[in-house]
Amino acid sequence: MSIYHNGRRINQATGLDDTKKNRKLVQNDLLPNMIFKIQTGQISIEKEDAKTVEYYANIYLDIKSKIVKAPTIKRYESVLKNYILPAFRDRDVRSIKVTDLRVYLNKLEELYSGKSLDLIMIVFNGIFQEAIYDEAIDKNPFIHIRRVKVHSAPALPLSKEEVQTILQSATGWFKNFLAMAFFTGMRTGEMLGLKWSDIDWEQREISILRTRGDGGVETTPKTVNSLRIIPIFDELYPYLKNQFELTSKYDSYIYLNHKKNPFTDSHRIRDHHWKKLLEKCDIPYRRLYDTRSTFATMMVSSNRYSVNLISQILGHADVSMLFKRYNKYIKNDVRNMSKKLGLLE
Repeated sequence: MSIYHNGRRINQATGLDDTKKNRKLVQNDLLPNMIFKIQTGQISIEKEDAKTVEYYANIYLDIKSKIVKAPTIKRYESVLKNYILPAFRDRDVRSIKVTDLRVYLNKLEELYSGKSLDLIMIVFNGIFQEAIYDEAIDKNPFIHIRRVKVHSAPALPLSKEEVQTILQSATGWFKNFLAMAFFTGMRTGEMLGLKWSDIDWEQREISILRTRGDGGVETTPKTVNSLRIIPIFDELYPYLKNQFELTSKYDSYIYLNHKKNPFTDSHRIRDHHWKKLLEKCDIPYRRLYDTRSTFATMMVSSNRYSVNLISQILGHADVSMLFKRYNKYIKNDVRNMSKKLGLLE
């Protein structure tokens, strides 16, 4: 049998068989007698160290650090430091109720985006899950908390005319950088992680082996499918050759900053180069990531490549992502198609 005393679960074996008669005996006699003896001091309960949120947060981080990438761990650490621990650091996990969480999350919802709030909930939920594994609590209070709906920012590809204007206005390494982005669809972190050793000039191929960001942390790409080969298209070739003249002598990364060091992340590129270039070209703001959206839509619209091949170049797990994100930007040619099906010919 078990009871809760001062927020603590106390178990004690009865030595009885599990029968209807014995359950009634426990409920009506043994359990009330045990409670009475605890309350009157006849049974001594040694004080147990509190199992705090911080205690299980450290366990959670330690376990996650062995199975997820370093940039993800940094985000988890930031969530704990800035949001969860300031409010719940010394709270015993057994004392936290669903209402406590709802009040806390409602306050955050007024201040932060759905994506940030969802990450906070993921980490906090994981902390309680570790407490369950430790048998400190029976149920995770987050089972009664509804996840936040997170809507990805829509893709906003640039037109061919806008791409031409941008490449004509850009200069130096940044012109070459943008050409690679527009003509390969690579993620920014993948481009920053490129080394000259990843370029096969004879086969005209680029091997995607790593990604770089979050203060210079270098990891394998986003997913298994992100480890891939990308062709060096004719449109990209002269820009890549130009960049070779600029940085190949350093036998290091393809794109280097003004101090000839590799970029640690894309923030400076976005704020000091991309935004200013769009303003100069009088083009409405797009995310730097939309260079990837632009490549995807141009490839599909060309009708020269299969959707499976395009998905492979982009590093998607399957073609469904291609249709989900980019299909609405592709011209509808239903009215212009032949009305003769010809399936029985």
